[in-house]
Amino acid sequence: MAAGTLYIIATPIGNLEDITFRAVRVLKEETDTVFCEDTRQTRKLFNHYGIRAPLQSLHTHSSQRKIESVIGLLLSGKSVAYLTDSGTPGLSDPGSRLVSAARDSGVPVSPVPGPSALAAIVSVSGLHGKTVVFSGFLSKKENRRRTELQSLKKLEGLIVLYESPYRIKKLLAAINEIYPGRRVLIGREMTKLHEEFISAPIQELVASIDTIKEKGEFTVAICNYKEDYVENDREN
Repeated sequence: MAAGTLYIIATPIGNLEDITFRAVRVLKEETDTVFCEDTRQTRKLFNHYGIRAPLQSLHTHSSQRKIESVIGLLLSGKSVAYLTDSGTPGLSDPGSRLVSAARDSGVPVSPVPGPSALAAIVSVSGLHGKTVVFSGFLSKKENRRRTELQSLKKLEGLIVLYESPYRIKKLLAAINEIYPGRRVLIGREMTKLHEEFISAPIQELVASIDTIKEKGEFTVAICNYKEDYVENDREN
């Protein structure tokens, strides 16, 4: 019996209209079971588009046994889709574990591309180079987060990070210390009703940090180019 296909499907990062025709068709016509981070979140999308495929959860804390059960379904000939709460699976989420297990088992994996917070922030960044460095969510621990930022500083280009509303001010303070003089772009609630973009040198963002709303998901882009270095930072 031929194995089914594992579809890795990108879903809206906010606005429900941001999903491809192909993604909706695959979910309606070619998928036997859908696994997702949070069935409550995914059901909102399914209800909006009249998708009736059965839903099961598969998240960061799911066991290896759960991964193996999905592989078992695929090897039995069933086609499976994997969705995260928003955006493209495989970036800062458990999708990579599932894809790796599928490939190891000889299961075909097919991407159904679409929305991504990474691609969205780059598209409005005014990027004047060709290098994008994506590091997702940094460590919650202050010292480790500083070490990660110091390591990223060695890489010239646009550095893109994700952050929660609970740690955004701490992240900006750390960027100000390690990347003095750099321009930073913050994307908050991208594609949603209260979408907001803030672009300024990091010291200005920190000076007005109390005006930043600690609500929604944040994507942060640091313009780490040699020509943007301030004089007192060239020696660091």
